[in-house]
Amino acid sequence: MKNRYLALSLFLLSGYSGFAQQTVTGFEAPESVIKSGDKLFVSNIGGSKPDPMALDSNGFITELSVDGKIIHQKFQKGVLNAPKGLAIVKDILYTADINRVVGFNMYNGEQVFELGIPAIMLNDLCTVDDKHICVSETMSGRVMLIDLTDKSIRFLGTITGANGVTYDEKSGMLYAVGMGVNMAGGKIYGRDIKNQDTLFHELQNSPTGIFDGVEMYDRHHLLASDWVSFTGPGGRLIVYDLDNHSTVSYQVHTGPADITYDQKSGTVYIPEMMKNSLLIQKLKTFKTE
Repeated sequence: MKNRYLALSLFLLSGYSGFAQQTVTGFEAPESVIKSGDKLFVSNIGGSKPDPMALDSNGFITELSVDGKIIHQKFQKGVLNAPKGLAIVKDILYTADINRVVGFNMYNGEQVFELGIPAIMLNDLCTVDDKHICVSETMSGRVMLIDLTDKSIRFLGTITGANGVTYDEKSGMLYAVGMGVNMAGGKIYGRDIKNQDTLFHELQNSPTGIFDGVEMYDRHHLLASDWVSFTGPGGRLIVYDLDNHSTVSYQVHTGPADITYDQKSGTVYIPEMMKNSLLIQKLKTFKTE
């Protein structure tokens, strides 16, 4: 009986969902994931042969419970082509869809926002405040600030192969990661969003990679996903120390896309585009490189 109580206690202490690792299937080239309360939203490029730059109307967003149960495979009521990055502002879920940013009511999926942007492949989004989001454009390397009130756009600068973006509201720093030239040699960059210049600065001792997503791990670290590890098989997650400029790497499957990290539970949510799945796992349970 004592052993049964011990097993139950360990189960309850293991976290909200009761698992160290879970893989959710049923997606079509999942590119980005975002968590809001007890819900997850995953963008799908869509199609049997997904094309991230095709205006083919077969993209969609999936709504899930936080423990990985699919609520609506196709959540949004509007048409999407190849949605990628996601951001949430005032109960509106925004996505970057090739050459426009589209917003949907989080509770009923109705489209409530659209802004066309001359672009070949808009990629990631991040929330800055209740009036602004940032968006990256991979082919030109541009990073832009969108005013959601008047739909104006401020150019913030360029980085090579611009992909993931994240914002630290306490320091006012915007961080961006790139895929590099021809999918090689990407770096991590930062800039103070309050400055009126258009310069991103490469972070000291930045690791090199084919970076996709980036999140604030905590106030002093970034968490980024790298499609291919240069030191072993598969891809990797890297934790970059903003104070000491050092990096710790964790082994994951090849092709981790635009991640979300839950600081409270220590859980990372990884869209695995090449496997059409979403991996939910405690960061500390991954093997280090």
